[in-house]
Amino acid sequence: MLPAIGIAGAQSSNVDTDTSTRLTKYLHKNRLPMVGAQISNTSAGRRLMLYGFVATDFGKSDAVSKSKRYLHDSTIAVVNNIKVDPQVRHLKPPAADQGATDSNAPPPRADWENTFDDTLHSGGVTPSNDPALNMPPAPSGPPPFAP
Repeated sequence: MLPAIGIAGAQSSNVDTDTSTRLTKYLHKNRLPMVGAQISNTSAGRRLMLYGFVATDFGKSDAVSKSKRYLHDSTIAVVNNIKVDPQVRHLKPPAADQGATDSNAPPPRADWENTFDDTLHSGGVTPSNDPALNMPPAPSGPPPFAP
């Protein structure tokens, strides 16, 4: 049991939730609506983890470039868990006019937003399996875009 504690201690990190949330929102507003970001401060330095879906390889590299530019840190360590899936190109973004008749009802969610959330909850793409990031275990099940 003691060796496991030592390993966990060596991998401990501090997730910067505020910066992670702001960066994720920035990516969503800048043509990467299905990409999420998580910043952690580890004993080895600051780390950026990207996850989600893009339609092209360019989108995958663009997420890294935009993230580094947003963070003003060109040397940050990046773990890129983004999956390229051309199917996401066909998902519809949210409409400008939601047209909800009940003002208390939540607005309808876009296909891409539902897919992003469902994928993360189903274990298709997760930020990390690193226990130091305190991510909840992903339930088993097929990802929504099975090949």
